[in-house]
Amino acid sequence: MTVCEFQEIDPEVLNRATEKALEALDSERTPRLLVEFYDTATNFAGSTFAMLQPRDAGAVTATDLLALRTLSIKLGAYEIRQFLDGGPNERKISQLLGELPSAELQNTNAADFSPMAAFYDEVKRLLAGAGTKNSNRWVAASKLTARKRPDLFPVRDRVVCGYLGILKQTDRARDWYVFRHLMRNSDITSRLSELPARIAAAANGRDVRLDEEPLRLLDAILWRYAMTASTEIPVDDEDARGESESD
Repeated sequence: MTVCEFQEIDPEVLNRATEKALEALDSERTPRLLVEFYDTATNFAGSTFAMLQPRDAGAVTATDLLALRTLSIKLGAYEIRQFLDGGPNERKISQLLGELPSAELQNTNAADFSPMAAFYDEVKRLLAGAGTKNSNRWVAASKLTARKRPDLFPVRDRVVCGYLGILKQTDRARDWYVFRHLMRNSDITSRLSELPARIAAAANGRDVRLDEEPLRLLDAILWRYAMTASTEIPVDDEDARGESESD
């Protein structure tokens, strides 16, 4: 079994990530940014990524791979076959899905990170297919694991990790630790609970469909705020989340 072992995260890293998350959540621009992201009349992924039906808790399906496309992940025929060929890869993925903790990220413990890492690592391995330009598809793997368990896996990419100040950690479990810290912070969870009302007040009749999971809402505002607040974050094609027709 995959074992996650790492030194404790520096409190300064956790404090900075918390401050940056609260900055995004408290911004006056936040309701407008999220209205745009969740407006069904735009090409942003919105809630389609996590909510696209049907959802199968026990397997990676064609619908899951289609959902990845809403977050700008491109898959070749080889990668698709790795997940859908009905062979040992598909069975291994289903086994690892079944071993994931039932808890939400904020309620996980240290032991839960090992089955999370095992599932993530296998997804990442299968995504590094023949002919891919990048064999280290950590962003694509983060997005697919988040699609399967949006309450457990955050979407890690260069934009969000760069904004939070954790991009140099280059370790999935260390990043999960930081996101778990954020989701345990009462100020952050309080702001997240207030977001739906703030978004509704700013919607002005637009068809806005929000994610159900607070972790997904946090991801959405971190990404939108970071993308509009800085031009210094290094980005890749896989860091996108769709785009507005007006952009």
